[in-house]
Amino acid sequence: MDIEEYVFRDVVVKESSSPIFTLNGEEIDFWGEYREFWEKSVVDHVRDRILEYDLRNEDPFYEIVGKQKEKEMVKNALLSGSSILFIGKKGYGKTTFSKSIAKLLPERQLAIKGCKIHDNPVRPSCFACKKKILENDKVELTWVGKKWIRIAGDPMMTTRQLIGGISIQKIREGFDLDHPEVFTPGKVLKANRGIAYFDELGAIPSALQTLLHELIEEKQITTPEGEIIPLKLDMIIIASTNPANYRGTSEIKEPLLDRMEAIPIGPPESLEEEIEIGLRNMALKNGASIPEFHLKILARTVRYARNKRCRHATRIESEPSCRATIKLFDHVKASAMRKGRKAVMLSDYGSNYELIKLALRSRIEVDFDADKDEIIEKLVEEAINRTCGEIYSLIDKEDFKNIFEEIKNAKKIKLLEEDLNKLPSLQKYVYMIAKPGEEVAALEILLESIRRCTGMLERAGDVYKARVQDLL
Repeated sequence: MDIEEYVFRDVVVKESSSPIFTLNGEEIDFWGEYREFWEKSVVDHVRDRILEYDLRNEDPFYEIVGKQKEKEMVKNALLSGSSILFIGKKGYGKTTFSKSIAKLLPERQLAIKGCKIHDNPVRPSCFACKKKILENDKVELTWVGKKWIRIAGDPMMTTRQLIGGISIQKIREGFDLDHPEVFTPGKVLKANRGIAYFDELGAIPSALQTLLHELIEEKQITTPEGEIIPLKLDMIIIASTNPANYRGTSEIKEPLLDRMEAIPIGPPESLEEEIEIGLRNMALKNGASIPEFHLKILARTVRYARNKRCRHATRIESEPSCRATIKLFDHVKASAMRKGRKAVMLSDYGSNYELIKLALRSRIEVDFDADKDEIIEKLVEEAINRTCGEIYSLIDKEDFKNIFEEIKNAKKIKLLEEDLNKLPSLQKYVYMIAKPGEEVAALEILLESIRRCTGMLERAGDVYKARVQDLL
């Protein structure tokens, strides 16, 4: 056979003409016992897994908090064999969603040993693999696991980086089909039998988007010399982009966009979802606890920064993502751990909320003449006031009279466990909002709530006391 035919010929192996397949040097029952490891495409594998989850009434994307509508759209797109384009601002889970889809891939598949793109033994695309299958009596196989290949959008990306190097001329000059100058796969080809995730698809140059369109739709690549190479790759293509008109967003060519299902990905819909995302993704898993009231304050700070109806957010041009929530949780927990505390307290926000600013400064952009730190301080104050208002509303009016009398009698309350015994009327509310180990933090937030909502207390450092005029 002419060597060039290995490049242009579409090879499909049948049992009647199959070579002997070996694994670890031993012949295997390729068409029987081992059929499940090569027979299905990755699309079919993912489709079957989704249907299995549906039969059990379970969520295949359990790692993703909320986003039920988006999950339904993703499942339908995958079942129909479509490519997916996630559209959303930075930090809202586009990459996490693509990784969650990758978990539906088979744990392992059989591939031709030595293949640069892990070819399926019965449907090879690589030139050298076609030659092995058609000429050799025995072909050695190997296992390949789940594949998720990230392809970062880059306006300077080259054809070689994306598709790879393919030279028909080198074949004509007598180079071996497996020679690096003949065939070196780029990132998208390395995703064969897995998932190719294009992070910021629009940032890829227009000329390369045209190549991708050809690869997705026609299952072929046209080389710079005009040679058409059939590349029947087995993959799921998932991409992401920022919304149109968003800062730094590049355009995706219409023919390519027409081959993908666009699914919007937005911020968490509720405060509870925001908190859950933050907790799941923290770097610090152990150590001091973050009481629920502090979780609410921190998550609300981020959510207020996104909400243009919040007067303090009107001058924010680029809003914070869920990464801000995650880092807020990490920073306050780290502060409490350094101080040897069991639970986070307000002072762990830092002097003038410096640790809150640490998490938000690089994650928001404001008007050119706006003071970023001042905006952050106001957002935190708004979140504290809202949360303290909720806590204050828990206190029964009859109990409040006794609580305030106890505060006046105690003269001053230090944020210590022993001082909690001076306030028996307040103790039941402490245990209402605190988990074990969080009692001092709960005492602080209750006193802070009374201070902010009534003005009847004053604070100096870690000491609360009744205002002087209330003692007269």
